[in-house]
Amino acid sequence: SISMKPTQLPSTKSCPAPLPTHHRMMPPMNEAMMPPRRQYDALNQQSSPAATTEMPIPACNMPRRQNSSDDDLLFLHPGPVDLIYGAETPLRTEVVARHLSSVRRRRKRINHLSLLGSELVNPRGLFKLLGKKLKKFNVKELAINQIPSMNNEELISLAPFLNATKTLKILDISGARFDAKALREILCFFIKNPSLEVLVLGDNECVGDEGAAVVSSLQEGRAALRTLSMQGCGMGSSGVASISKFLGSCPSLRMLELSNNMIGDAGVELLAESIKSQSCQLEYLGLNSVEVGDRGILVLADAVKTNRSLTSLSLQDNRGITSFGAAHLLKSTYNTQSLQSVLAGNHVLTNLNIRGCSRVGESLLKLAEDLLSTQAMATHQVIRFKVSKYTEKKGNGIVLEGFDLTLLPHILSFVAQTNGLSYLFQSIRSMPPLHSQYELSSKVEEVKSNDFLESLKTPKRTKMVYELFGSSFPRQRSIMRHQGGRRANKHEAPMKSLSCNNKCKNSLSSKK
Repeated sequence: SISMKPTQLPSTKSCPAPLPTHHRMMPPMNEAMMPPRRQYDALNQQSSPAATTEMPIPACNMPRRQNSSDDDLLFLHPGPVDLIYGAETPLRTEVVARHLSSVRRRRKRINHLSLLGSELVNPRGLFKLLGKKLKKFNVKELAINQIPSMNNEELISLAPFLNATKTLKILDISGARFDAKALREILCFFIKNPSLEVLVLGDNECVGDEGAAVVSSLQEGRAALRTLSMQGCGMGSSGVASISKFLGSCPSLRMLELSNNMIGDAGVELLAESIKSQSCQLEYLGLNSVEVGDRGILVLADAVKTNRSLTSLSLQDNRGITSFGAAHLLKSTYNTQSLQSVLAGNHVLTNLNIRGCSRVGESLLKLAEDLLSTQAMATHQVIRFKVSKYTEKKGNGIVLEGFDLTLLPHILSFVAQTNGLSYLFQSIRSMPPLHSQYELSSKVEEVKSNDFLESLKTPKRTKMVYELFGSSFPRQRSIMRHQGGRRANKHEAPMKSLSCNNKCKNSLSSKK
């Protein structure tokens, strides 16, 4: 029976007698499953419990409801089913088995299965159930996060499903306690699965270098893997050697997370060699807290100069990096020696994170933050930002020596637009003298005299030099022509012919 206020009871004169009690028995429901009338009455009961009286609701006003269970909530929406279990209540194996049976009975497909920090009552029994039952569903995503009770035996229990599936795209088994022995049991999964795109094995120090060697056997370079996360897996330089070899042979890999591993300078140097490869298309590399110093950073900076796919490099909390190494790394993306060096830098790497490196100067940290603001810009916008920043830093104008003469008008126009006419005049004053360009040119014949200005006194030589340097600049096509010693429009030509005819007529008339 549901308690409600007597004043809100509807009239029962036109209603039949109430049904027996056993006909009105219903399963316990929470407020989300109650009909609107019962929700309203429950709220009234909570607001004023002293003024309520327990009385049965007439059957004519109570909607008939069939027995339902919590399993029906899984199928409210059409299509594949997502089974997500959190850490609110302990998870029993019987509950998961009932849900899987309901999905199987309705001929549904499981798209996503997650155990997010769940407290498992019987871990071994649950993983045996999943390893046996999940083979019947085309599962695409499996996430088992932050479950310390997942040891070697639990992962081996999943081997029947992992070794048989060919549809799994995302596998996240981070925060567990299995080692390389369990990974060898699912070696078939790493070798034969053609659809795996994301593999996360983070926060598991038991994996080690042997586990990294097992992971690097992913289809031996034919994998479709795009993301590999092995953060905090207890790897050293030998484990990174296996990963770097896999990186060079897997062009589909876009994100690699290796933070919180004792990689050191030797491991970073191995990764730098793989980044130099043309087959490497990596876009993100995470190396936070890997105990790298300036020696490894210098090798990494040389690799970044030639790489044109890496957009984000994270080196946070590496206390071995000093201002010397950070300056060389920043120089690979923003070299301020000259304007040509600025243009020749790497404009793809826009997110360079060196926060937490306590031995790096404040000016370099600020420069890295300024370059971070160009992360959402296009490549040409990044170049304009760097050139503008470079011209602001120079106090006496930019040095234009060594540029192609056809580019000078465009460069000077950009300088005038960004910094004003005064800065433009300073830049023009910093241009090299004319004789330096003349000496480098091969089209003009050699001058016997050492004085270049003396050679320009000859009209013929002056004309040759003018044609040489004048032909390099873009010319504006003129629509005016010289006629009769004055500048006239081309449309005036017919009018001139008419005036000539009039003159001829006047001369003939005068003769007559």
